[in-house]
Amino acid sequence: AFSTFLFPFNLVTDSFYVAGVVERAEGSLLKEISNDNLCNLLKKLVFLLSSQQQPYFPYFITHICSHTMLPGFMAEGTVKADLLAMTVQNSLPNFSEQALISHAFFHQNVAALARMFNISQNLAKLIIQSCPDCQKLAIPSSGTGINPRGLNSLQIWQTDVTQYQSFGRLKHIHVSIDTFSGAIFASAHEGEKSKKRNKTFLQAFASLGVPQEIKTDNGPAYSSHKVQEFFNSWG
Repeated sequence: AFSTFLFPFNLVTDSFYVAGVVERAEGSLLKEISNDNLCNLLKKLVFLLSSQQQPYFPYFITHICSHTMLPGFMAEGTVKADLLAMTVQNSLPNFSEQALISHAFFHQNVAALARMFNISQNLAKLIIQSCPDCQKLAIPSSGTGINPRGLNSLQIWQTDVTQYQSFGRLKHIHVSIDTFSGAIFASAHEGEKSKKRNKTFLQAFASLGVPQEIKTDNGPAYSSHKVQEFFNSWG
C-alpha cells in the first residue's frame, strides 16, 4: 500500500500484528532475524515510512475486529476483504505467536503486550522473560523485605529489639546499626517500652551521632506516641 498509493490514504486492517508494526515502524531500528523474507519486508516498510517524501503523503492506520457484522462502511469493507481471502490459506500466527514476534522487534512491556494482542499478563510476562535482550537490560530489583543501605554514614539506621534469655531480666537488647559503616550500638534493658527506647536512642546518638533516617518495624516499642514525638523533636 505504501509503495502503491502516492497520496494521503487510510489503511484499515483486522490484524493487531499489522497495525502494531506499522504504528511503530517509522524511525525504528531492526535487528537481523532468521526469516529473511520477513526481514526484507520490514526493512522496506521502514524505508517507505521514514523516507523524505513520506511527509507529503500522510496516512492513517487503524484496527477493526473482523466477523463482527456491525453496520458501517469499515465493517462492510472488512467483509469484502474476508471473502476475497477465503480461498487463500491464512498463515498468520495466533495472538500469542504474534505477541512473541512483535516483542522480538519492539520489546514492549507487560501491560502494552497484553493490551495489544489481547493476551493475559502472565503470558506476556513469560514472553518477556524468554527474551534474551530484555534479560540483559533488566535492572535487578530488591525483593520485599530488603532493607536499603545508606550511601554515607549517619544516613540510614536500622533498629530493632531482640531477646537473649541468658541475660535474665535484661534480656531485651535494643540494637541500632548504621547501614553504611556497619557501626553498631546495643544496650540491654528490662523491657521494650517507649521510654526505654528513647533513652537508648539518646545513648546511641551520643556514641555514633544523629542519623538522617531510622528504619524500624511497627512493633509497640516504635509505634507509640512518645517515640513519634521523640523522633519529631530530633527532626
